[in-house]
Amino acid sequence: MNQKKVWFVVVAYKPDNEALRSLIAAIHEWPMEIVDNTEKNLGYGGGANVGMKRAFDAGAQWVIVLNQDVKLTKKGITKFCNTLQKSEPGVVGPEAGELDPKRWTTILPNDKKIDYISGALMAIHRNVWEATGGFYEPYVMYYEDVDICRRAKKVGFELRQTEIDGFRHESHESKQKEYYLARNHLLFVWRLAPLSVKLHELIRLPKTMWETL
Repeated sequence: MNQKKVWFVVVAYKPDNEALRSLIAAIHEWPMEIVDNTEKNLGYGGGANVGMKRAFDAGAQWVIVLNQDVKLTKKGITKFCNTLQKSEPGVVGPEAGELDPKRWTTILPNDKKIDYISGALMAIHRNVWEATGGFYEPYVMYYEDVDICRRAKKVGFELRQTEIDGFRHESHESKQKEYYLARNHLLFVWRLAPLSVKLHELIRLPKTMWETL
């Protein structure tokens, strides 16, 4: 395998140093970019775009973007990278979700209908990057993964769920998370949803605002 064709981009913000060292130890055999958002927070999409541009400019064919709190094993990620090298261009990752057909809210995990690959760990091919322009940065965090997957799928790329042995990612609840999920859901609907979903969310807006107070 030509390891220089697979790069990693880790987006970090005030990371737990021990957890970050453990993650780096699992992927250290491959080229990587660690984008630290601690001093200047570019958001998850903004930070990822910075790292991906560097990787693709350096000759990467696949870039694996992942959260700082993801846990991996060297054996599991090696198998995943070997699979990537044989894969057609697209978006690949271990966690897949679907969109509720009425509201276009996210449903994760899901292994039946794949509408998006979770941004906790997603491998993006160079062709997808060139066709989509990367993540839409105004989200700051949450829904940027869904957005790029929808745009990639629209222009013909496949979304594939591929398990990674030893992969773990725990979601943490917070008021900030609730706010961005609600805000970005509306932004996502406005950008990409069909008219029927837009109208539904417009009518529902007072209830949505009440739920997020």
